[in-house]
Amino acid sequence: MAGKPSTWSLRSGERRLLIGSFLVIFAGYAMPLLVRYSNAPTLSWTDALPLAGFAIMLLLGHGLLVAGRFHGDQVLYPVAMLLAGLGWLAQIRLGTIDLNALSLSAAYLPVSGWGLMIGTALFLSRGRAARLDHLSLLCLFLSVAVLGAILVFGQRFRGALYLPGGINPAEIVKLLLIIFLSGFLVTFRKELGRTVVGVVPAPPWKTLLGLGALWALPMGLLVLQRDLGMILLLNLVLLALLVLITGQVGYLLLGLLATVTLGVAVFSIFPHGQARFAVWLDPFADPTGKGWQILQSLSAMYSGGLWGRGLGAGSPSAIPIAESDFVYAAWAEEAGFIGCGLLLLAFALLFSRGLAIAEREKDPFSRNLAAAIVLVLSFQALLNLGGVTKAIPMTGIPLPFISHGGSSLITTFLLVGTLLGLSDGGKPARPSGGNRRPRKTRRR
Repeated sequence: MAGKPSTWSLRSGERRLLIGSFLVIFAGYAMPLLVRYSNAPTLSWTDALPLAGFAIMLLLGHGLLVAGRFHGDQVLYPVAMLLAGLGWLAQIRLGTIDLNALSLSAAYLPVSGWGLMIGTALFLSRGRAARLDHLSLLCLFLSVAVLGAILVFGQRFRGALYLPGGINPAEIVKLLLIIFLSGFLVTFRKELGRTVVGVVPAPPWKTLLGLGALWALPMGLLVLQRDLGMILLLNLVLLALLVLITGQVGYLLLGLLATVTLGVAVFSIFPHGQARFAVWLDPFADPTGKGWQILQSLSAMYSGGLWGRGLGAGSPSAIPIAESDFVYAAWAEEAGFIGCGLLLLAFALLFSRGLAIAEREKDPFSRNLAAAIVLVLSFQALLNLGGVTKAIPMTGIPLPFISHGGSSLITTFLLVGTLLGLSDGGKPARPSGGNRRPRKTRRR
C-alpha cells in the first residue's frame, strides 16, 4: 500500500510556477543590461547578483513552506513573487534602485516583506487564522493608536504624513481594520441582513450606530490627516463586505448616496481634493502646471503601443513622481500593451485565487477576512490604475507590489501572507499531476 504523498511532491505545481516567474523576471532584467551594454560594453559578474538573490528568495520561500508542511494554495506565492519582481524591475528602471550602489539597506525592505509573507503564512496555517477573530476589537484600537501617533508625530510630505525616517505606518491600518470588520460583521451578520421592503436594509439602530461609532474613530483621524485616498479605499471595502456578507444590495445604494454626500463635503473642505478634481476634469486648463503629470502619463502610455519601447529604452523621467503614483504609465511606455496585459493578468490571477480561498473557507470569520484582503488589494489596484488612465481623479493610492514605498510593500506582503495562511485550513493540498493517488475500485 502506497504511503502518504510528501509535502515536497504535493507542491510540485508551485515549483513549476516559480520557474515561470523567474524566467519572466530574468527576461525583464536582461533587457536593460543589453541596452546598457550596447552603449558601454562593461558588464560585470556583479550585475547578476540581484537576479541571483531573487532566485534564492524564490527557492528559500518554497523550501520553508515545504519544511513547514504547508498545504495551502500553490499559486499565490509564485504570483506574488512575480508581481514583486515586476515592481523591482520597474523601480530599477526608474532609478529608485541603483544596481551600481547596491547595499544591505537597499535589500532590507523587500527581503523583510518576503520574510513576513512566508512567516505569516506558516504562523496562520492549519486553521490558526480563525483565532484572529478574538482580536478584532484590539485591532480597531491599535489602528486608532497608530493613526493618532502619526497625527501627533508625523511630518507632511507630498500631502501625506510620515513618521521620522519616511515611515508611513498608516498602511498597516488596512490590515488591522479589515480584521476588525471581519469580526464585527460575523457577530452581527443576521441583524445587518434585515430588510424592510425589498432591498432596503433595516438593521437595529443599536447595531448600526455601534458600527458607525466604532468606524468613525479611524475615519475621523484619517480626515484630520487629509488622507482622502485611504478613506475612499476603506469605505469601499466596508460597503463591498456588507453586500457580500449580508446579501443586501441596498447597502451598496445607501453607500453610494453617502459617498457622494460626504465626498462633496470633504472636497469642499480640502483644497488639494478640489485641485485633483479640477485637473481630472480638464488637465489642459494648466498643461504646464498641475495638468502636466497626467498629460505626460497619458502621452507615455500612448507612445508604448503594442510591444512597448523596450525596458530601458523609454523616457520615464518625463513623468513627475513616476516611481510611485504613475509607475503604471512608465511601465506601459516601455512594456507596451503586451507588458500591461501580463501585469493585469498577474493581478487577476492573484485576486481570483483569493476569492477561491474565501469561497472554500468554512469558518465565517476566515471567509470574511479572505474576501476583505482581496477587496483591499483589488480596490487599491483599481483606484491607482483609474487615476493613471484618467478614468477617475487621482487618489494617491499606490499600486500593490509595483509602486515605490516601503510601508506599502511590507503591508502588501503581509496581506498576501495572511491570505496564504487562510488557504491552509488544516487539510492536505490535493496532489497534482502524476502524484495523485489511484482511485480505489470495488471488487465485484
